[in-house]
Amino acid sequence: MEASFVPTKVINVILILATGGSAGKESPCAQIGAGLGSLCANLFRVDDIDRRKMVLCGFCAGFSCVFGAPIAGALFGIEVLAVGVIFYDVLLPAFVASITAYQISSALGVTFFYYPLQFVPAFGRGFFLQLLGGGLLFGLCAYVLIRSIQSSTSAVNSIPIWRPWKGLLGGMVLVGLTLLFSRDYLGLGLNLMENAIEGHPVKPYTFLLKALFTIITLTISRSGSVITPTLFIGATAGSFYADVIGADHSTFAAIGFVSLLAGAANTPIACSILAIELFGAEIAPYAAISCVISFLMSGHRSLYASQVLAIPKSSAIPTETGQEFKAITPPVIRWRVHRLNWLKKVIRLFRR
Repeated sequence: MEASFVPTKVINVILILATGGSAGKESPCAQIGAGLGSLCANLFRVDDIDRRKMVLCGFCAGFSCVFGAPIAGALFGIEVLAVGVIFYDVLLPAFVASITAYQISSALGVTFFYYPLQFVPAFGRGFFLQLLGGGLLFGLCAYVLIRSIQSSTSAVNSIPIWRPWKGLLGGMVLVGLTLLFSRDYLGLGLNLMENAIEGHPVKPYTFLLKALFTIITLTISRSGSVITPTLFIGATAGSFYADVIGADHSTFAAIGFVSLLAGAANTPIACSILAIELFGAEIAPYAAISCVISFLMSGHRSLYASQVLAIPKSSAIPTETGQEFKAITPPVIRWRVHRLNWLKKVIRLFRR
């Protein structure tokens, strides 16, 4: 990202959040950090390799400042580049940038969300089965969210009207939904998300409504971040799942908080560390298991279309590697193409 785009990103995110758009501020802040990293690279006249490192460090610093999680921020910036590969040569500068940004933000009086869980269920066969079921649910939600955003964006782009009119119509739909339900699903939605993590029950359809508001906002705005809405959806889906199985609401809300992001962004390691930094070390092994299951369940899909698939998630999901997610053909379509080619070979054989 070039530094010239920084003012535009600042204005965009302010307008979206100030007008109640269901989006987050993490991606714009990370992009602003990347733009400032590019500006520093121009000032110091570094080569292309060091330029990429400085842009990545700025990205990690911006993410760290928003969440107050310097370790997870650094790992997220590195892990989100390519699935299956971690660039170790940038680990040190990324950690230095993230920790420095976090300390400066704290010194300026910025406060961050931190809620160490007071109770975590003891490990047992029953709880482990509940954990596996939760990971499957969060991975499925991540897959559906990604596909819904992609499909709605394609559908809206195909409408042959002026783009500002699309934004106006989308805004009117959001206003109607707000009048029908409530304002809780606009903006960041931190109150409901924190209530879910604190163990307060939420309405069963809360995560579905937040997903709907988010899909509409991102489709019409093409800006803002999907990370905070994803965390909101994960926390409320975890609370709903705990209510269904009769488990502790706070525990599964915290696990869902990080697991849905792990599946949607393909960052299981960063999200496992995020659980430790936000909720304490006791939740770490359970959050890590759920994050990995969600990561596998979401398949070769990503919220970030430019994310590169370096290594397949599993041999059971065949696909081509070394390309961006937006270029990956869905397995069902690829199977149909393969079947069609096979039929063509059979027809040629009989013609001979």
